[in-house]
Amino acid sequence: MVGHSLSRFHEIYECEDCHSLWWIKTRGTGDPRSTYPEFYEQTAERIDDQRSELIRKPTVAGIILHKDSPLPYSFFEEILEIVSLSEKENLKELFLKRDQNLPSSVKRWLREWFPKEYPDEFKEVQKSGFQSYSDLLLLLKENESVFVSEFIARDQFAFITCCEDEWKLQTYDLTNRQIFWTKKIERPFLEGVQIPILFYQSGYLCYYQGFQKGSEFYSKLNRPETLCIYDLSGKEILTIPLRFKCYEILSTEERDVSENRISHNFYFSILADKLYLPFESKIQVYDLKTGNHLKTISLPGWEVFSGKAFETESGQILFHTLKGIVGMNEKDQVTFHYSSPYHPVFIDSNFHLYYYYSIVESADSGKKIEFKKTYESSVSLVRQLSSKPVEYPGGIFLPFSLDGSYLLDSNLKILKEFPFSTTDTIGPHAFGIEKNPVLVTEDRITITDDYTGIYMIDFSGNLLLEKPIQSEVLSVFTFDGKHVIVVLTKQDDYSNDDQIEVILFSPKGESITEKILPNFVGLSVNFDGMTVFAKGNQIFLIDLFSMDQSK
Repeated sequence: MVGHSLSRFHEIYECEDCHSLWWIKTRGTGDPRSTYPEFYEQTAERIDDQRSELIRKPTVAGIILHKDSPLPYSFFEEILEIVSLSEKENLKELFLKRDQNLPSSVKRWLREWFPKEYPDEFKEVQKSGFQSYSDLLLLLKENESVFVSEFIARDQFAFITCCEDEWKLQTYDLTNRQIFWTKKIERPFLEGVQIPILFYQSGYLCYYQGFQKGSEFYSKLNRPETLCIYDLSGKEILTIPLRFKCYEILSTEERDVSENRISHNFYFSILADKLYLPFESKIQVYDLKTGNHLKTISLPGWEVFSGKAFETESGQILFHTLKGIVGMNEKDQVTFHYSSPYHPVFIDSNFHLYYYYSIVESADSGKKIEFKKTYESSVSLVRQLSSKPVEYPGGIFLPFSLDGSYLLDSNLKILKEFPFSTTDTIGPHAFGIEKNPVLVTEDRITITDDYTGIYMIDFSGNLLLEKPIQSEVLSVFTFDGKHVIVVLTKQDDYSNDDQIEVILFSPKGESITEKILPNFVGLSVNFDGMTVFAKGNQIFLIDLFSMDQSK
């Protein structure tokens, strides 16, 4: 049926009569020369004119055109060897472009070929990654590395660096392209649960340093040792020794309400330039304009302040505790107090306490609501939450473990039920994970689930986005209250290094930009979508709204 094989390509033969190309596929086990092989089969497929053109006249453009076409397993590697002799520059451009839709065999071949042909440029790629669309902002000392960054203004960001165990806090001015101020600092809090250690809050730059050992056997119970607060010009306002709480909740102690998890109060609130800081079972209040300690507030019943405080329209302040709510007037007199015997995972603005086993308790009335699932056998079981409920204007998004989610109104009535949920962050198998898989923006709710999908709904429950994913969601956040950024782990065939994928979504759920960056370390985004990231001792800048969509 077929005649001579095209020696350049395995499994491709040319007919002696009509000169058409055929793909001879062979599969089976045993020796085909045997009289009775275990299993052996050959099939022939005529190759169409488009693929035949690529086989007879190999080009880089043809490879890209037929990247999804069915061809023999080793075909792309064989054709690349031929093309590399005549289109070396085009292959270089293809490697640097880093097209994620190319076959894996093409990406792996390019990864091995590029260092041999362009060793100097490959060294630069190793240093800075593939960011041909990025702008190098800052080159630090050779053995200095960036640990974290945070924008504190549209054109300024703060960052922490480490060089031979010497730590520095610095700010960089994008307008003048220079370091604005530098401070020597102590080692940051790295020995416990992963919480933000450098962050902007209410006009101040805040930093956790050092650690206090919480357990001889379990490092996630360690606590930050010191809180440092700076103004945006670099003036140190406060350095405060901390007395945070961090401990295990045992499922045997809160049976049928909670599973084993960690409870901590690694938060604080800033209201009208006043700092409200947990200190053992009290609240310390500081004036951030002067740095002076104003007072210490004692809570009733040895309650532990969670760090979350809210000012009401009447001027009262509500303090969320690890087990309830305390309301106080301007004279620090208790006007409201509700304490639960258990630890809620979330408290909303309507004084509802939410527990792991989908029990919602009203601090006003004491009434409880249970969200159960009824099976075909008529058995009803209480559901478990996969992550903390999230409040949006007009209601609550309630995610269940492996069992969908609800959109509730402010009266806890079900508005809509969804088949998807979130990453498990509060269950017994997610012990010590500190990340928020749900984000509320101006009029949208974005839900993420590791290795499953990204979803976006509006406040009426209409599904705007459903994007399958096959990687872990590292972070979901917004920089302007409208656009959403999702950061995923990323592994591809162009590199063996750990990488991340940054996806920018519009308020309508449309993907605006998808960028691959070296790692999550040092990533920060300003109000205009300008993004800084680090690799080694270099800091780069990219514009997420740039028209350049190269990956």
